[in-house]
Amino acid sequence: MKIHNYLVLIACLTLFSCEEKVEEEIISDQTPSYDLVNPFIGTGGHGHTYPGATLPFGMVQLSPDTRLEGWDGCSGYHNTDSIIYGFSHTHLSGTGVGDYGDVLLMPSFGAIQFDNGYKTGVENGSASTFSKVTEKASPGFYEVKARGT
Repeated sequence: MKIHNYLVLIACLTLFSCEEKVEEEIISDQTPSYDLVNPFIGTGGHGHTYPGATLPFGMVQLSPDTRLEGWDGCSGYHNTDSIIYGFSHTHLSGTGVGDYGDVLLMPSFGAIQFDNGYKTGVENGSASTFSKVTEKASPGFYEVKARGT
């Protein structure tokens, strides 16, 4: 009886120790998931989102501001615009109401201008026009080239 138990034990160990060898996938050849993200989804129409990347419960939501008023610009950005007034540090996505948009900064060169040009015209203020062709965004990254530079 003891020999029978040993044979069953050996048979079980042999059976369960056999495994099929599976080739491991090479992760470095795969596209990272963050490269598949399109930050511009929801920034047109009535989407009310902005292209800036934010961590959950992040303290800032840095993103460009292309609209300062109106229902379609309540997130501060609309995909059809070609003027940047600055980059504000707090935004809300999908709310349908403008909020925050404070601490607006605009990189510039030349004389300091305190008028962003929203009411007086872009050529009179610190705002910049840009071409959509030069606009790029990915998680944690936004780049655009101002016209004339």
